Amino acid sequence: MIATTPALLVSPNGEVEELLLDSRHADQLRCIGFYVEDPRAHQLGRRAVVHAGHGTESVNDVARQAWMSITGGSRPPLLRGPVVITGATNHAGDLTPLPELSAEAIQRAAGLLSGATTIGFKVSAVQHCGGRNYQCDSYAINRNKNTGRWAFAVLDGIGDRLEVHHFAQRFAPLIAREAARHGSPARALAAARVQARNELRWDFDPRTDPSAVAVVAVADHRSPLIHVAWCGDARAYRLAPIGISQPVTHDHNYAQDLRSRGRTPGPYDRNFITSCVMNGDIGAATIERGHTRRLLLCTDGAYAPLEERGQDVGGILDLADDAKGAAALVVDDAIAASADEFPDNATALVVDIVQA
Repeated sequence: MIATTPALLVSPNGEVEELLLDSRHADQLRCIGFYVEDPRAHQLGRRAVVHAGHGTESVNDVARQAWMSITGGSRPPLLRGPVVITGATNHAGDLTPLPELSAEAIQRAAGLLSGATTIGFKVSAVQHCGGRNYQCDSYAINRNKNTGRWAFAVLDGIGDRLEVHHFAQRFAPLIAREAARHGSPARALAAARVQARNELRWDFDPRTDPSAVAVVAVADHRSPLIHVAWCGDARAYRLAPIGISQPVTHDHNYAQDLRSRGRTPGPYDRNFITSCVMNGDIGAATIERGHTRRLLLCTDGAYAPLEERGQDVGGILDLADDAKGAAALVVDDAIAASADEFPDNATALVVDIVQA
């Protein structure tokens, strides 16, 4: 199983946001490179690492203060621009999750220097490769430092090929970043479609060219609504404060088309999707943030085996104490419930919404 690796992005203006890195070292460095240009690792005590750039940007006093808080006052290096703070490397060379006490010290330093508030969302994602050769699911979390918006994206690559893996890994962070910037997940999916099809000179062949289905959510502290958009059969579920769960999306596939016409789908009709990142409908919905305690974004590898066993996917959300436990429970139960000899990739991203 691929667990998430929590880290913190610390900006010079005092903003602190949580990042979720993949468990693989190469993908961890790729993600850090989205935020820090040409990062260099500085060991912060025994359990944390600061990844900072070499530019001429403004000095990051928040990161320097956090360094001194964690180390008991030792002099920090000259940290400039945004930095990413992770846990130390393990015996395999992978970065580990940032220890909770270190994360709290960084948040305190940010609050003292800039008055920054704590993050309003607790996020965790869990993946399992199933019986496939490649992990073609991908997810991304992005918070725009200018707007304060949060965006969460989950992609399910179509097929089991290396090209599909790369497609999903590339477009998940791009979609999340665009959604956080503009506040519209549907616009982010449409922009990704234009970029992907431009690269193919608008000559997309679904038999050979990689693509993915997707579900995206955007939350803005200035708005009482959470906006959701999707294409294909990736899903979103919401859990109300009283424990009632409900789906937010409806599938873009042949099975759903048959049901909408009053017909009964066959066992394999759900496998024929009618929309993806490259073409087809883009659905949109809104939910009230104040009436939502927990949000789940997931791929069909996480919900389909449970539905086939008659289990309520959304109902699982109310069984766990936190986002991490809920995401793990959905994926673990899905893999255990799968009757397929080679289970599909499964991904669950859970957002716990902290009400003001």
